[in-house]
Amino acid sequence: MDIVTSRSTNIEASNILVGLPDVGLVGTIAVSYVIEKLKMKELGYIDSPIFPPMVIIKESVVKNPVRIYGKDNIIAIISDLPLFQSLINPFFESFVGWVKKLRPRTIIGITGLPTQDRMQVSKPEVVGISTTPATRELLDKAGVKLLSDGVFVGTYAGLVRECSTQNVPSTTLLAQSYLNFPDPAASLEALSVVNKILNIDIDLKQLEEEAERIKISTRELMLLTERALKEGQRLREGRAQVIYR
Repeated sequence: MDIVTSRSTNIEASNILVGLPDVGLVGTIAVSYVIEKLKMKELGYIDSPIFPPMVIIKESVVKNPVRIYGKDNIIAIISDLPLFQSLINPFFESFVGWVKKLRPRTIIGITGLPTQDRMQVSKPEVVGISTTPATRELLDKAGVKLLSDGVFVGTYAGLVRECSTQNVPSTTLLAQSYLNFPDPAASLEALSVVNKILNIDIDLKQLEEEAERIKISTRELMLLTERALKEGQRLREGRAQVIYR
């Protein structure tokens, strides 16, 4: 796994947001919005020979599908490439190893919690998983319920496991969401928690207003992500989800 950043970039001791295609595209939508609202600068990319041949065209510019952005003390990792089952372990092993060298304050992963009766949920609940006492305290101060018992599988489980193994402080936020439909409302609730954890004030009004446009613009990525989720289902019974009480 090649992680390439500008040599002039100082990104140590940062808060790192991770938005990868997963349940409801909650993380992808949330982190994309942060990048746009904070006018983050593109700092680099992540690439690997095991990635499928794919590039992204943005305003006629060719870009890597997995990119690194930053501003001040916030770094954002965003991907237009779903991590299929065979990519999850090698990706996070390299990524978390790289992040550990930066001595991060915390990694914040954002994803969805598939909810069967999502249409009846007007305000998605956000729950959390942490890997250190310090990040558990961050969730507690933000008023976020910690998962106490359960089984967590899927893309972000790879991030949690590797952070735990390498003793890297991390928090994973899971917002109640649709499984196979883009869910900007879940992303909004997750970002309201990010605002509290990082003590920032990202205006979320535009995300709420543009929810329908976002659902349409992310439809193709959701279809590709659904294929990745189904691959995981074939290897383990049930869907990529959290079972908790």
